This record gives sequence, structure tokens and C-alpha cells, in this order.
Amino acid sequence: MQLPNEIHRAEVLDWWEDSRESICSALDDRIPALYYKVDKVVEEMPAKRLIQKGKFRSEEIEPIVVEWVEKLYRELTHDLDDSLRASLANIEGNVPQAGWSYREMATTGAALTFSVAPIAGVPFLAGGLVVSAGFLGFGSALAVVPTVALAGSAAALIAGPGVRSKAVKSLKTRLLKDIHMEIDKRVFGDPDNSAAPSLKGALMNDLQCVAMKRMENFE
Repeated sequence: MQLPNEIHRAEVLDWWEDSRESICSALDDRIPALYYKVDKVVEEMPAKRLIQKGKFRSEEIEPIVVEWVEKLYRELTHDLDDSLRASLANIEGNVPQAGWSYREMATTGAALTFSVAPIAGVPFLAGGLVVSAGFLGFGSALAVVPTVALAGSAAALIAGPGVRSKAVKSLKTRLLKDIHMEIDKRVFGDPDNSAAPSLKGALMNDLQCVAMKRMENFE
């Protein structure tokens, strides 16, 4: 027997809310591992590379973050596909989307998916002495040591061991702080720019597309 549309809509809403919570929890749970990878690279960074932060960032930091974002996007999309199939199985009767995958529903008709590609395609913005171009979109904030401070960085490299060690540690601490801030924007979104692409935004947009497509069949 075909269930009333109200039951179908309630199932879709429950699935949508549970999926949103799953996305948020997964991002919170997984991002410390990304911080750890980046921190390790910066901690092992030769002091002389502080003068070429743009090159270091594009060669060492950027690939790590891009790979992490793309991998997690694929993994969570796979998990959402499993949850979609389970949700469809909970509804009796002839469900129009039965047999469709999550990605198929996210890209069908007018539902335009916000893929992860834009997150990995935004170029670097120059800041301080940074002139390199890259994928993830780290902006001027990631040029942690501005131009006026680079003289101090160079001086630290030729100073005594004690002074040099302390200065390098301070510069790396500031670098890590700003890298974490920019990673948060790429993963969770920029609170000052809601239009900026982010991993969370991509996942939530896909989810919204699928939920709306399901709802259209029970109006």
C-alpha cells in the first residue's frame, strides 16, 4: 500500500537533518588530522624557507590541504549515498528515486551540484612578498610575515643560535596560526564572505539538492 505523501516528506526531512549533523560531526572529527599533517611540515621547515613562504606554501602545504579536501569530499559523498539508499528503503511503495545514487540525484535536472572543484581551484592572492599562485585560495593572511618583517626573518638567519632559534620558532608559530585560520575557511566557510567556496558548503549544497529533488515527488 502506498504511504501518504506526509510520511514520505517526514522521512526526507529526517534524513536531511541527520545528514547535516553527520557532515558537521565528520568535519569536526577529521580536521585535527589535517592540522597535524600541516603542523609537522611547518615544524620541519628549514629556517631559510621562511623567506620564501609563497613557494613553500604552494609546494608543501597546498598539496596536503587539497588532497585532504578532495578525499574527504569523496568519502562523505559515499557515506551520504549509503544513507540515502537506507532512507529510500525505509519508505514503502514505489519511490521514484529508488535505485538512483546520491551523485545522480545531486546533478539531475535543475539541481546544480556545488562540486568540490571550486574549492581547489581558487588561486592564491598575493600578500606581503608572496607572489606564487596555487589551488586552494589561501589569501594574504597566509603571508604571515609581511614585507616589513622579512628583514627581521633574514636577520634571524644570521644571528646567534639562541636568537635565531627563538625568532624562527616565533615565526613558525605565527605561520601555523594563520594557516589554521585559512584552512578553517576552506573547510567550514568564511564567516565574512558567505559566497566563498568551502568543503562544508559543497557538501551542504549537494545535500540540499538531493533533499529538494526527493521532496518534488511528494508535493
